[in-house]
Amino acid sequence: MSNTSKDEFVKTQIIEAAKTVFETYGFRKANMALIAKASGKGRSTLYYYYKNKEDVFKACMLDVYKPLLDICKSKLSNANTLKANLSIYAKENIIHIENALETYKIILHDLRQGEDFISSITVKIREQDIEMIKDCLTWAIQNKEIETLDNEHIIFLATIIVNTIDNTKKEFFIYETLKGDMLTKINWINNLLIQSLKLK
Repeated sequence: MSNTSKDEFVKTQIIEAAKTVFETYGFRKANMALIAKASGKGRSTLYYYYKNKEDVFKACMLDVYKPLLDICKSKLSNANTLKANLSIYAKENIIHIENALETYKIILHDLRQGEDFISSITVKIREQDIEMIKDCLTWAIQNKEIETLDNEHIIFLATIIVNTIDNTKKEFFIYETLKGDMLTKINWINNLLIQSLKLK
């Protein structure tokens, strides 16, 4: 096994063990000693790969996010309408967060107390989401569903769409200020956007 492969194997072991620790203790009560014990690694090994608990948590959340990224990439297509692609993106996000929150109930409690500590994680995730939505908008332009937009406006719109869905998820799942069928509400917002972009 090459050094790179070995490092990835060890990091995977740590991440999987850390998920269990965070699921059991939440973010605030989890610590590096608990993660080291759960992974069967010495603390020196843990600190070789991750500088602190926040670093491990970030790796865990990116790993949890990967299946959502993969399934969105497999389902989003230039053969779909923009409406269909945005609906797929929203639906898969909702399914993913519902499953994740069921698993990480204690972490949800921590998030309700204050979510500042995960802001750096969401930046990386948002970048990948924005790229997917940029593709969807570009396909819609190529398929003459919506008016032609320059790259600056495509990036702006993709960012707004991702932010809208992210903020809506927070209102439903973290702040619990909104109730009802979230997908229907998100699709309604997306439809308003699509109507405004259609070729005249």
